[in-house]
Amino acid sequence: MTPRLTLGTANFGLPYGIANNRMLTEKEAFAILEKAVDLGVSSVDTARGYGDAEKVLGKFFAQHGKVFEIVSKLPDGEYRTPDDVRRQVDASLENLGVSRIDALLLHSFRAFERFKDVLLPVLESYFSSGLIGGYGLSVYHPYEVETALRAGFRIAAVQFPLSLFDQRFLKGGYIQKFGTHGISLYARSIFLQGLFFVDGAGLGDHFDEAKPKLKHLASMARMHGTSVEALAILFAVSSGVDHVLLGVDNAEQLERNVGHMSNGVEDLLPRLKQGFDMLEISNEEIILPFRWKQ
Repeated sequence: MTPRLTLGTANFGLPYGIANNRMLTEKEAFAILEKAVDLGVSSVDTARGYGDAEKVLGKFFAQHGKVFEIVSKLPDGEYRTPDDVRRQVDASLENLGVSRIDALLLHSFRAFERFKDVLLPVLESYFSSGLIGGYGLSVYHPYEVETALRAGFRIAAVQFPLSLFDQRFLKGGYIQKFGTHGISLYARSIFLQGLFFVDGAGLGDHFDEAKPKLKHLASMARMHGTSVEALAILFAVSSGVDHVLLGVDNAEQLERNVGHMSNGVEDLLPRLKQGFDMLEISNEEIILPFRWKQ
């Protein structure tokens, strides 16, 4: 089954991405959201930590109704009392102007490690009252999900990085394993924050290991008469996840990406498998953007 596209909104409230690194205007964000409605996109991803992104969505919902399922995230912070948690959840509900967030994730595994005894009862109470449809985690490493499951965290959804360079969750069999727990799986950072679209010659020494991989990826796209963008989406679509999370800079890009979601899985994918395997990078200094050296 083809996964669903979830529209990312980080650039609605923050400059985002190595290739473009700009924040959209409200007018641009609304144009993307309107196109998403037309294309049948069913969900949006946002966070308290994405500047005013929740508020931009709230303004859109005020005009159009709650036309998407919402995934949002609690920020990394100090959650020493139940009220600390409630203030964050209630602020998201108010910003979005909705009575329910469909999936509320912890934006940081660090918050889970430090404050799970405070966080979990409050999240469970919001779930029981119907104010959130489920809760979960946004993670960087497979062990973070495994740790939370062992601790009894009733995970409804997990977001994790998955890209042509970062294949850890796929190669380790974690996607299948977590799926057996009934967890909705969201693949994020499938373009590695736009790194795939940057000319390797313009990158610093930090990316030396990635430069030949970027050349190989561009060569694969030319050889198969497609684009790097399409290959990255095809890889994610074929991975067994439930949702592919994509941020875009304009409505045209969104429409193009939606088209890529359903193209090539049966005919092109078998011819690309070996090439995809050759693109994998294990160096976390490259595959985890928060470790990039500025």
